[in-house]
Amino acid sequence: MSIIIENSGLFSSFQDFGRDGYEHDAVIPGGALDDLAHEIANRLVANDKNEATLEMTHKMATIRFTEPALIALTGGNFKAETQNIKVYPNKLYLIEKGEVLKFKETSRTSRVYLAIGGGFKLDRWLDSTSTDFNVKIGGFRGRKLENGDEVELKRDYSKRHIKLFENLAKTRTTDWGIDGYALSFNYISDVFHVVKNKGTEDFKKDAIQRFTLTDYKVSSKTNRVGMLLDGQKIKAYYDDMPAHQSVKKGTIQVKRDGTPIVLLNDHYTLGSYPQIGTIASYHLTKLAQKPQGSKLKFQFIDIETAEKNLIKYSNWLNQLFHGIEYRMQLEMMK
Repeated sequence: MSIIIENSGLFSSFQDFGRDGYEHDAVIPGGALDDLAHEIANRLVANDKNEATLEMTHKMATIRFTEPALIALTGGNFKAETQNIKVYPNKLYLIEKGEVLKFKETSRTSRVYLAIGGGFKLDRWLDSTSTDFNVKIGGFRGRKLENGDEVELKRDYSKRHIKLFENLAKTRTTDWGIDGYALSFNYISDVFHVVKNKGTEDFKKDAIQRFTLTDYKVSSKTNRVGMLLDGQKIKAYYDDMPAHQSVKKGTIQVKRDGTPIVLLNDHYTLGSYPQIGTIASYHLTKLAQKPQGSKLKFQFIDIETAEKNLIKYSNWLNQLFHGIEYRMQLEMMK
């Protein structure tokens, strides 16, 4: 049995946590741009956190279910529904055979993640089912979804999945989920912390000051490779710069015309532009949920402050995940 993609949306692909550690072989890391939303969706449907989710961008897919399925939707602000029920973010639902999941009012939504209990049957490469668009491997046939695609479900059900099917047979949803207020700690701010790297010295002090004082906006030229920003141009030194430099997710490069570009998951493994800094890792999930036109403001911090903030973020994550596990255990006792 399967799901059928009646409308593929703008850009929909299967992602997990990606393929870290293969950059030396020119393999992009890939993976879910908002890996927090990805993991929350999996935890809500009692999946292993490494199970692939369907990442949908800006304009979401329309999906028909040919069998009952446990689902959760996470990510940006959206409204979704089937013929019979409304589907809200960060909550577990039982979708019946024949129902069609549709989205509306997603103009201010960047990315939404769909997890299905038991997982999808996908192509695996280098221990990941993330879609690598460069070599066209992984995910569903190594590409984004298209209208009419039929994706088989694994139905790799655990005891928890079976119990959830029983519990939701009549109610169709649980009486618990994740409050959006609880997630505001991570997503609501427009300020992004930047850590200086070796390339920062290629910029004059006044250029760095302009960079931190300017309100940038996410441009329409944004994809899984990088996010181009509209706003104040920045001048950097290009003389004597190495032809190729190592880059990572969150590296902020400056093109020759002065446009900043933030590298994302599908970035090339080597860069040729000056680097003004790197966005702190704990702000990358927030960055993934900023749609076109969103305001971004950058603030430089030292490594010690970044490490302290990362500890706070990790503690918050643990509390969030423990809360989901606690409610799931109560659900198993019903």
